[in-house]
Amino acid sequence: MQGETDRRAILLARAVVVLFRDFELVAREFDLTVPQYRFLLFLKRGPRRAGELALEAAIGKPTASALIVEMERRGLITREADPADGRSIQLRLTELGLARHAAFEAALAGRLTDLIGPADIEAILEAGVTLAYRLDARRDQASLEAVGDLIA
Repeated sequence: MQGETDRRAILLARAVVVLFRDFELVAREFDLTVPQYRFLLFLKRGPRRAGELALEAAIGKPTASALIVEMERRGLITREADPADGRSIQLRLTELGLARHAAFEAALAGRLTDLIGPADIEAILEAGVTLAYRLDARRDQASLEAVGDLIA
């Protein structure tokens, strides 16, 4: 029926929430928070300003500032002058940050495969790849639209 929520979408949303809880447990083992992981993930794409990270992570600037200070203290990120505007500061992922990110993602992947089990892993991983690419494309499109709005 039109207008009725697809039950599969509800089940997928529930699965994401359950997975998020498990991923938070893995994060504790790595002394890394999920928001810190998000920042590392965003910085893998290249240097960003603090405001850009806050916007992309959908958090306030004070929360972003606290995350940045902690991640910088731990050597996961560095600050540097923005080559396009020397008055601005960009954040960059360090080698240590990149290594922590890679180790954390490997642990997340291991946890995911443990939860799913061998019977259905291939089909679910293929669906997950499709989902990841579509989410990235949507996020990239939203970023382009936001930049367009700033220029207009």
